[in-house]
Amino acid sequence: MSFHQVPSLPPMYPRRIMIVEDNPTHSRQIQNAVEKWGVVGTLHLCPTGEDVFKLLETPKFGLDLALIDLGLPDISGIEVIKRLRRGIPELPIMVISSISTERSVLSAIRAGARGYILKDDSEYVIAHAISQVLMGHYPITPSLAHALFKLAGSPAAADLGDLNFKLSPRELETLQFIAQGLSYEEVGRKMGVALTTVQSNIRSLYRKLDAHSQGQAVSKARAAGLI
Repeated sequence: MSFHQVPSLPPMYPRRIMIVEDNPTHSRQIQNAVEKWGVVGTLHLCPTGEDVFKLLETPKFGLDLALIDLGLPDISGIEVIKRLRRGIPELPIMVISSISTERSVLSAIRAGARGYILKDDSEYVIAHAISQVLMGHYPITPSLAHALFKLAGSPAAADLGDLNFKLSPRELETLQFIAQGLSYEEVGRKMGVALTTVQSNIRSLYRKLDAHSQGQAVSKARAAGLI
């Protein structure tokens, strides 16, 4: 098998895949990755958590894989994972997100995710991860795996609680981009949201972190291990 060849799956898979992602650009990226894997079947595109819940209420609804972003516009992707895990206990669930903190990864795993890949990964990497999770493996972006092993050996690991803290996934995603030095306009383009939404997220971050400037917010977030 060549490096850029995605492992094939047994033909028994009906290939019913749910993509939970509100950003059209990222949704298309994931669809491209699914196509690289060679899927022929049904794709359920859900831009909100509420769309997922409506599908779950459909009689005889079934899935083979759910690919979920954590930063949804209505509810946390973590809650979507928990709801899917309750409704379809054996369903393979993989997170594809721009949120890359150790706490977010651990929170997703505890909720029931079996893989965690970053949106910045290539379509090949995402396609390969799709094949891996469906074959029973637990794919994770290498940089996140390294951080998780470090965290697992930390004395503070046992005191992480439910790991959700008070920041929403959207606020956490905004914070990560701001910490990278991006302007509000650039953050908006990355997240696929309006400038006013980014500004609203920033105001909420300042309030929750008790910060009075961007630098102070980033500094406090780093000290708390949020980024």
